[in-house]
Amino acid sequence: MDDLEFDLPNTPGALADLGEAMGRAGIAFEGGGVFAHGDRAIAHFLFRDGQAARRVAEVAGIRVVALRQPLICRLKQGTPGQLGQISRALAKAGVNILCQYSDHDNRLILICDDPEKAAAVTASWADAG
Repeated sequence: MDDLEFDLPNTPGALADLGEAMGRAGIAFEGGGVFAHGDRAIAHFLFRDGQAARRVAEVAGIRVVALRQPLICRLKQGTPGQLGQISRALAKAGVNILCQYSDHDNRLILICDDPEKAAAVTASWADAG
């Protein structure tokens, strides 16, 4: 799995353009979200083949900011404090979380500034799914 960060205009239809481009190419979104900030929107989406998704977006004129390897974790659903525990473990290791969302399989997706250290620190939550 790969996380792609997109820079979209904060206008009606921008997300539709991305979704339609991926749909025409037969590429499914596996999770993610969009966050508006002023006249721009930052979108993070999970794809099985990030390179293919990147090519489709670029051909459609959609700006890809980054392709990153996500940290995929399985939290104990229904147990309060899981997000706090994993976030604190990363913070104690000096790892910054750049983005957090969930995928379609109820797994926690984290984009971190130090993916290798993040994976080591969170091994007990790991889900290679």
